[in-house]
Formats: sequence, structure tokens, C-alpha cells
Amino acid sequence: MKVPAFLSSYVDGDSPKRLFQGLALGVIGTMVIGFNWGGWQLGSSVDKRVNTASQAAKVSALAPICADKFQRAAKNDNDLVVQLTAVSSWQREGHLKKAGWATFPGGAEPDSEVAKACGKLIIARAPALQVGVGVRTKAPFRSTD
Repeated sequence: MKVPAFLSSYVDGDSPKRLFQGLALGVIGTMVIGFNWGGWQLGSSVDKRVNTASQAAKVSALAPICADKFQRAAKNDNDLVVQLTAVSSWQREGHLKKAGWATFPGGAEPDSEVAKACGKLIIARAPALQVGVGVRTKAPFRSTD
């Protein structure tokens, strides 16, 4: 097969090797620039970001509802407040999950993140529930130097 005259300089001798080296370097350079500065992303990293954003949206939408439901119920039943204050702050999430405050219609199980955010909102909205917040049990250590 005869190669056309305008391609003969690229096909003969050392030129094909240089052509493929340039092609490989161009592909690698394009990928480096695209992924680092061009905004290209892998599907797995996009999935992680989407899941994180959807969880954050769910928490920001449902936690205020949870806190509002708790406060409305606490107006009628003071035992709710007593039970919540009896639980330490690091167990509050589990208490709210067990009591069903973080379970919503259509959800089979309570959401941990919603329960955590709900507990923070309840405490922020009701200063009387802030047991131990801002209270020092011991004097701070002071150096005598």
C-alpha cells in the first residue's frame, strides 16, 4: 500500500515513534489539567458529595421538625423534659432515637444525624434544659510560676 506524499514524512523513519510519544504526552497532560484545574471528577467522588449533600439537606429539614414536635409534646408532658435532662449530653442522641423523635413517616429507622441535630436544637431553644452547660465543677488549674 502506498502512503500519500503528505503523510510520508510522518510514517517513515523515527517520526511514528515521536508521533505516539507526543500523543501519549498530550493525553496525560490533558488528564492532569482536566482533573486538577478543569473541574473533572470521578463518579465515585461525585457520589460521595451527592450523598453528603443529601444527608445535610435531610438533617436541616427534619431536625427543626423533630425539635418542634418535642417542644409541643413537652408542653403537655413535663416528664419528657425530666427524662431528657436525666440523660447525659453524649447519650441524648440515643435517647431521642429510642423515644421515636427522630423517626419520621416513611422512615423505617431513626436517623442518627437528625437525632443529634434535634438534640442540639432542643437544648438551644430551651435554656432550662442546658444541664451542666457553662457550669464549672472545679476551678481551672493555675500555675504558680
